[in-house]
This record gives sequence, C-alpha cells and structure tokens, in this order.
Amino acid sequence: MPSAPLIRHATAEDAAPLAAFAAQAFTDTYRDLDDAQEIADYVAEHFQPGVVAGVIQDAACTTMLMTLGDQLAGYAILRDAPPPSCVTGPGPLQLWRLYLGQGLGARLMAEVNAEARQRGARTLWLGVYDRNQRAVEFYGRCGFVQVGNKEFLFGGRLYIDPIYAATLREPP
Repeated sequence: MPSAPLIRHATAEDAAPLAAFAAQAFTDTYRDLDDAQEIADYVAEHFQPGVVAGVIQDAACTTMLMTLGDQLAGYAILRDAPPPSCVTGPGPLQLWRLYLGQGLGARLMAEVNAEARQRGARTLWLGVYDRNQRAVEFYGRCGFVQVGNKEFLFGGRLYIDPIYAATLREPP
C-alpha cells in the first residue's frame, strides 16, 4: 500500500533531485505543445541544480515538495513578486510553479494555500500557457479566474499567457 503524501519545505540538499524532477515534469508537460529543442534549451537554462538551489535559498521564495515514500511526486514555488496591474486582490503572492505527478494536485494546492496565508497573502496569482489545458482546468477547479494577460518569451517567440488569480479563504 503506497504511503500518504508528505509535503515539506525544500532544503539545499533537495536541489539536484528537484532539478531532475522539474526538468522531466516540464518536458512531459510541453513536449506535445512546443518545439523539442526550445523545450530542451529552456530546461537547460532553468532546471539545473545550481539554478534550483538558488531558488530554494531565495528569501523571496518558498519551495514546497510533495513526496510519496522516497519519491518526489510534485512541487510548488511561491514567490514574492510585483503583481501585474490586472491582479487587484489584496495581499498578492505569486504561485510561480506547480508541477505534479500521480494526481495529487488538490492536496498540494491546499498546502500552498495554507503556506500563502501564513505568509500574509490573501490573493494568489499565476501565469499559465493557455494551451496547457490540464493546468488551466486544474486552476479553474481550485478557484482561479482569468484576470488578464502577460507576455512570456519562450524559444525566441513572444507568447501572450493568461494571468489567473484566486482569493485565499480560511479553511473550514
């Protein structure tokens, strides 16, 4: 019987396994949506252990890991970042990345919401590739609504990605 998922904050020792997981999750998510070389270039720039270690150590970020036994099953990164003007809710905090495997999204999102509230946030916001339909639907189920758009440069092309926001509510 598989163990229950455990969610914890990442440490410096998690940088290499998180980088490998993040690179694979990104590749798996976008392999049918974009050019393979552009995906590989993005992964090489953003998901190296040194880059991930910098994010883990960044005081503006909270990196959360979800594990099942000794296997990484998902992660999320909250980041203090200036919100775009379309995010008008109070106390905004960016949900910078959230990648999952094994259908555990609702559990990780509940922990993300709790962490965001603990950090004083009252609104979560994020940008997502509109062709990533699984993510768009997941965020919709989590209460996010589209509030605007932002530019995202990927592979030498400029994309207009939707921005979503959700008001954080206290748990029942």
